[in-house]
Amino acid sequence: MKIRMATKLDLPYLKEMLFEAFFWNPEMERPNYHEFFTHPEFKKLLAEWGRSGDKAAIAEVENKPIGAAWYRFWTEKNHSYGFIDSETPELGIAVDSSFRSQGIGRALLCDLIEVARNEGIKTISLSVNPDNFAKELYGKEGFVKVGESGTSWTLLLYL
Repeated sequence: MKIRMATKLDLPYLKEMLFEAFFWNPEMERPNYHEFFTHPEFKKLLAEWGRSGDKAAIAEVENKPIGAAWYRFWTEKNHSYGFIDSETPELGIAVDSSFRSQGIGRALLCDLIEVARNEGIKTISLSVNPDNFAKELYGKEGFVKVGESGTSWTLLLYL
């Protein structure tokens, strides 16, 4: 496995991984992929990807993408579920279901955290369903619960 930084050409794959991040539970009913992205709340999450501060890492095996982690900055008026403030990017992460529980998510997470540190970012947030098995990973990497939004917890990592 190797991890590389994403480019704008990776946007279709980032969208696939955003869908996976939302529907991480195999028992959860999934909407149609294209219908998911017509909903304004989800459509905006990767809209205009490539704006200042957008960063993403892609995990690959034999040049085939198997997972991604990304972060972007939001504003008070336009934000996602794990919003803290305009100085704290919100992270998203997903791994292809056939590659989960192999350390790929941790590798992606740690890689992107290092990118953020190198950029001088002081905190990163994310939103996670408290039933999501990835919640344990986030805790082990130092994320702490700072709030709730709907059915999700907002976690924060101090870098």
